[in-house]
Amino acid sequence: MLKNLIPKLSQLFSRAEASGRWYPQPTSVRSYSQCPEQKQEEEKQVGHVIPTAEELGLDRQKAYPVFSKPRGNGNLYKLKKGKKGELLADYNLFVDSIRKCETHWKVYNGMTANEKSTYMAHYIAVRDRKLSYVDPIDKKEHKTNSALFYELSVHRTRTPNPGIHRRTRCVVVDNSAIGKEANSSGRLAYCIHVYKKGYRPKHMPHATLGDKILVAIKGEMKKAYVVGANTHVNYRKHGIPSTDTNNIVLLDDDGNPIGNRVLAPIPGHLLKKRDNIEMAKIVSLATKFV
Repeated sequence: MLKNLIPKLSQLFSRAEASGRWYPQPTSVRSYSQCPEQKQEEEKQVGHVIPTAEELGLDRQKAYPVFSKPRGNGNLYKLKKGKKGELLADYNLFVDSIRKCETHWKVYNGMTANEKSTYMAHYIAVRDRKLSYVDPIDKKEHKTNSALFYELSVHRTRTPNPGIHRRTRCVVVDNSAIGKEANSSGRLAYCIHVYKKGYRPKHMPHATLGDKILVAIKGEMKKAYVVGANTHVNYRKHGIPSTDTNNIVLLDDDGNPIGNRVLAPIPGHLLKKRDNIEMAKIVSLATKFV
């Protein structure tokens, strides 16, 4: 009799002491699929009220997309309102779109009748600065080159990049004269080599925060340390902030910082690398850490 009870008792004790699925869950986590009335009663007792979008003042009609500021200062694409209130392409967008629509007469003669009809419908819409046209073949509305060019000029995307590699543009954040001249001229310093283990021909390792690189700036080659990395969201680490640009501090031939002040805030993670003499000098010039 006792032999039969021992395995059952051991099983009961193991279930009672377990911290996994046998542990009794709190009432707020339990499933109420079979008792919705009990769920409503307990929600009333808790007293949490979730405000609606109207109570918070979030009107869907007033919502608009937030676009990133373009980096270039050249001819930017814009839209303007027509006489009937519709959106039309501006002059710069119209010129580039109509230039893209140009087709050689040999290519046009080789088109079929349906292809010519579609091409002319699209060309007339671009000529009138419209953003869409109706295809005479399938009777559907399609976007013109003007609409596509405008969307591509406004939305900027980039592929996930694990770090700084060759030809990556960097911003100098110290107060050196050569750094200020490079930043103001628009021709930023770019990486040409990474001083890091794992270098092979045509397989240069990627530089991250705190790594030493070689940059080309104003026709000269300077060594620099990365004090701010624009890390993709897929490669970010906990506690290490990501900056909007890749920030560097230039060094001279002796390994000393060229400037005497770091103007931008640098991550506090670099304080862990103060055992490096060159990095310790850079950290001592910084005035703000994040």
